[in-house]
Amino acid sequence: MLEITGSKFNCTTTTCLPFITSIVLNIRNCRIACLAQTQCDAASFHQSTSICELFADVSNQTENMLPNVDIITMIVESNTRIPQVSEPGTTTIQPSTAAMSTISACINMTIPVGQAPSIGWDFEGNLNDRFLIYNGTNGNKSIYTLGRYSCRKCLNLSSSLNQSVYIYGTPYIDLRNISFSVETWIKPTIVTDGMEHVIFAQCGSLGSYQCMRVSIGSPGPMTFRFRSDTQTGLQNVSINVWSHLAYVYNKTAGTMALYLNGTLDKSGTGHGPYTGPPTFFQIGNIDSIGGLYYDGCIDDIFFYPFARTASDIAATFALG
Repeated sequence: MLEITGSKFNCTTTTCLPFITSIVLNIRNCRIACLAQTQCDAASFHQSTSICELFADVSNQTENMLPNVDIITMIVESNTRIPQVSEPGTTTIQPSTAAMSTISACINMTIPVGQAPSIGWDFEGNLNDRFLIYNGTNGNKSIYTLGRYSCRKCLNLSSSLNQSVYIYGTPYIDLRNISFSVETWIKPTIVTDGMEHVIFAQCGSLGSYQCMRVSIGSPGPMTFRFRSDTQTGLQNVSINVWSHLAYVYNKTAGTMALYLNGTLDKSGTGHGPYTGPPTFFQIGNIDSIGGLYYDGCIDDIFFYPFARTASDIAATFALG
């Protein structure tokens, strides 16, 4: 591939926009991702953020590029693609959509569709916030197991071991004056034991309209709580399979909305306003109440200081 350091595409048409945007480990993985996609003509690697953008049609863009010291742009040249795999007596395999779904999942961390989150935990063998501000602290030695893809990891928590994660990063997020959303992939192992299982919480006080938590109730519906102010979903979250959950609070409208696997499950009005004082976040339990431990894997928790749209949630779920 031809590398152009310090330049980016000056996209003036929609056909020039990237068809895949993801976070990769390094520029080599960005290059591999492009070469494995038959429709990829070029890739842009952002050195400061490790963002990799893949472009399908840049035939009219290479002569009109803009300077950007952070970006390395790579143009596909002939005979540089990952070759077809073909042996006598076997079927030829094209490294396009089916092959790339595995390659991309193994080297990339997907960026949610729409406006970016302010906090995000990938749980790739650590508890770091991907923006390195709100890193987590282990409670009783949480472990990691295989995630949504065989080469990825997830945070595996057990109620029998009283495992959870504490997020002590400052400044604490003040939920009293904002709309906000929490989005995650989970694979629970227990939901029908008559207990609530907390996924993500902030609880500085136990008064009404305080003690925020998103969780799974029994026998498995999504629940969104400001202590006594509760919105419960209609469908039950399945055990031992991956599900995408999004919890959205709109302060202005006074609504809570629950999305399961990209589709609105239940919404309600008359919620809030939230009045709890800011404090640390907790993943997998809520110590102020106790005994509401989550069992199973959690992956890719994102916090947004605004109400996510239904279309962005659906599109993010579709990314897998």
